[in-house]
Amino acid sequence: MSQLYFSPMLLGLCLLVAVAIAATALWRMSRPYAGPGFWMAGCWSLIGGIVFFIGFMVTGNPVLNVLGNAGQLAGEAIFLLGIFRFMGRPLPWWIVAASVGTMVAFNIHYWVYSGNSDFLMGVYSTIAGLLPMQAIWLLIKARNDTVTRPARLLVGLSLLVYSVVTLMRGALGYLDWWQGKPYQMPYESFSYLLPYNFAIPALVMGFIGVTLMTMQRILAQSERHAVEARQSAERFERLMSASTSGVAILRDKVITDANTGLEQLTGLNRDQLLGLPVSGLFSASSQVRLRGYLNQGGVRQQDLLAVHRDNGPFDCEITLSPIGNGESQSILELRDISHHKALENQLNQLATRDSLTGTLNRRAFDTGIRSEMERCQRYGHNLSFAVIDLDHFKRINDQYGHGTGDQVLVAFAECCRKNLRSTDLLARFGGEEFVILMVETDTAAAFQLLERIRDALAGLDIPGLPATHTVRFSAGLVHWQPGDPADPERLMRLADQALYSAKRSGRDQIVAEGQPRRQQPAEADE
Repeated sequence: MSQLYFSPMLLGLCLLVAVAIAATALWRMSRPYAGPGFWMAGCWSLIGGIVFFIGFMVTGNPVLNVLGNAGQLAGEAIFLLGIFRFMGRPLPWWIVAASVGTMVAFNIHYWVYSGNSDFLMGVYSTIAGLLPMQAIWLLIKARNDTVTRPARLLVGLSLLVYSVVTLMRGALGYLDWWQGKPYQMPYESFSYLLPYNFAIPALVMGFIGVTLMTMQRILAQSERHAVEARQSAERFERLMSASTSGVAILRDKVITDANTGLEQLTGLNRDQLLGLPVSGLFSASSQVRLRGYLNQGGVRQQDLLAVHRDNGPFDCEITLSPIGNGESQSILELRDISHHKALENQLNQLATRDSLTGTLNRRAFDTGIRSEMERCQRYGHNLSFAVIDLDHFKRINDQYGHGTGDQVLVAFAECCRKNLRSTDLLARFGGEEFVILMVETDTAAAFQLLERIRDALAGLDIPGLPATHTVRFSAGLVHWQPGDPADPERLMRLADQALYSAKRSGRDQIVAEGQPRRQQPAEADE
């Protein structure tokens, strides 16, 4: 008869070990889905409880019996918590403490009073049989989750069988206790054999059911994700086609996909774009900035010069957005901003240039001269500053009209530009007054430059002016060197004083700090 008892127990233990191993595998495979972790922990706790109970049967140590009952009830409660977690319901943690605590309280009979084993078996079975009721109700009434419905019904029915069998076992225990039957060895008791023959197989079927529930949910979510991915891909394709910007997919800085907008912007067809390094879209002058931008991961927008196969370079703005996390793929968006750049240049011209002559205006010149004085102070360079006033300009306006006067101003500005270097600054301060800043230029070189401008201006044929009329100017020249005050207003005052001296001395001359360089016969002042 001893084999009759231990055979079902060992069979049940082997089944639970297999279930625990499968639960552990399910937990590892299905993360981060909720539920399998509880089922794994519950199965191993059940196994631990049965091992302790077997130890009690072998040694008779009551502590092992207490631990065995507590471990089995805790395992069952934790297993049921996994169902609540899987269904997205609040976890009734109290069932673990309540079931284990109640059974431990009754087991103190080993040390406090003489207990009846049939009665204690009834208490254990009552707790174990009532535990699944909440989970059974939750599994059966959940109608919204149609995907897992078949598996949920299997779990619910399996737990119901387990609960009924366990409660029957408890009822038999209470009956034996009530009738005062003599104590029977476990392997001779039908009430002990009942759960190992029916309840544990039902619990195993329940685990098979929760495994099916998990797999059904994973498959359903995978299908949903596949549909969403397909829809996202379709939306992306539509956006790629509809976007007026050029869009390219890059892998390791090589184009793997491109929209029609990029074909139009570059003049290259799709076949020519695919496999092309992204650097091939941009001019040679933009390559250094492009490499730096790509190495930074496209943290901001960047203005570059892209190249159209037929029309040449054009201003563009690019944005690089990584795809995924830590992958080598990214999305490059390229927009033609040539029109915006042209508008910016026009606005800059209006803000910094004289509208008639195209020279700098006073505001832009003030900024430029301060910057140049700081630079020359830092590097030990000198500079020269001249204020120029066209002689008898009012007479030209009065005799030949303001249109001719404008032609004179434009001709003078163009004459200056042809003789000045790109580093020099030319500005119109108003009317017929101009200023020139000559960097790294001493007084002698500045005189020579102004003389060349005088000679070139005298030889010009200006529309509206008779050939006999020669345009002349007077100029005040100031030299500045490092160590002098870096004060543009001071330079202007000194140059104005020199210009006043030139006019007072008869015009048509250049005066540096009161010293005339060249003088013509004085004409009547106006």
